[in-house]
Formats: sequence, C-alpha cells, structure tokens
Amino acid sequence: MKLDLHLHSFRSSDSINRPKTIIHLARKKKIDISITDHNSIRSWKELVSLGKKAGVKVVQGEEIKVFDENKNCIGEILGLFMNEFVKPKFYLEVIDELREQDALISVSHPFDFLRHDFKLLKTEFKKVDCIEGFNSRCYADSFNEKAKSFAEFHGIPMTAGSDAHFPEEIGMAFTEVKTDSLEDARKLLKKGKSTLHGKRSSMMVHIKTFFAKNGFFKPKNY
Repeated sequence: MKLDLHLHSFRSSDSINRPKTIIHLARKKKIDISITDHNSIRSWKELVSLGKKAGVKVVQGEEIKVFDENKNCIGEILGLFMNEFVKPKFYLEVIDELREQDALISVSHPFDFLRHDFKLLKTEFKKVDCIEGFNSRCYADSFNEKAKSFAEFHGIPMTAGSDAHFPEEIGMAFTEVKTDSLEDARKLLKKGKSTLHGKRSSMMVHIKTFFAKNGFFKPKNY
C-alpha cells in the first residue's frame, strides 16, 4: 500500500483540492491517502464515501496547530487514523486527545522553520509515534534530511506525505507499507516498518498557496 499521509482539501483555506479531484488523482496514481486538513475534519465523510466507490482507501486525519503554556504556536501535529475532531490547543492536550481515540501521532515538517517547525521535538519526541521524515513542500532538502537523521538517531518511525494543496502535488510523496489493510498499515507505521518515497514540489506551489489563501484560485473538479 502506498499512502500519501499528508494531504489537504479545499476545507483548508490555502488549498483548492476538491474531494472528487483528490480521489480521481489518487486512483489514477494508484495510491491511497490520508486527508489532513488544517484544524478541520469536514472532508472526512465525503472522501471516505468517494474512496469506497473508487477503490481508494482514505485515512481520517487532521493537521492540528499546537501551543505552549503561553499560547504561542509551537508547530503542528498530524493526527492519523482518527475518529473525532481535535481542536487546536496546548500540545499535551492535543496528544492526550489523540491517544484517547487510538490515533497515530506524527509531527508535520518538524524542522522546517519556515512552516511551523515543532519547537519542542528535541525534548518531547517520546510523546509522539512518528515524525514526518519527508514532506514534499519543505523549502529545502536539508529540512527533510534533518528530520530523517533525527528519527534514525532516536529510533522514531517516520511518515511521508506530499502536503498537497493543489492537484498536481497529490502523490508527490508517500509511505509504503506491505499490507492492503488500513488497520495493519497503522500497526506497521507505528513499528517503523515502512519505506518513504518522494520528491520535493516546485517552489511555485508556495506562491500559489499565498494566492489561494487570498481567494485568487477557485477549487475545481477533474
């Protein structure tokens, strides 16, 4: 199974991906996906339904903004294999709520300081299950290389995802696991029995994201 474990729909304010577009391209590229909108689960139901019809497996996820005791943003956490919405809040509360629903906890682009790097990772890495070892939207290869080196040094399992906000990005990165079952995939990911694949997106996607966030691009179905 090839899982793009970080992907956004138009329910993220800086993305234009319609659910139909996501499933169409996932099927075309022979991948399965996790939907991880910013602080939202509103695309779960539609994507799961469309995925079942198209033979595309969909992991319910969310990219959650987290804060320290002083309410300063200190990064983003990826909840994967979730059942319920988790609000942005103090990072330990987010982790606890994800644990309560037996979700897999990863950390988005942990060393990309240009996009909410997780500032407490060096002291709190034991509280998460995985870190994102490859993110296609990292501004520099060094950010992914640092994440991979950190994970290998500390024995932390890794995930990979495109972080797609636009159709052309879907499937740019994925995590491969030797199973066709989502439940088994969750177990294998937690054990670190996976392989990361991917390439970095063009810098142009960040420019497009700025314009999408300000309403210059409209979501389209393929």
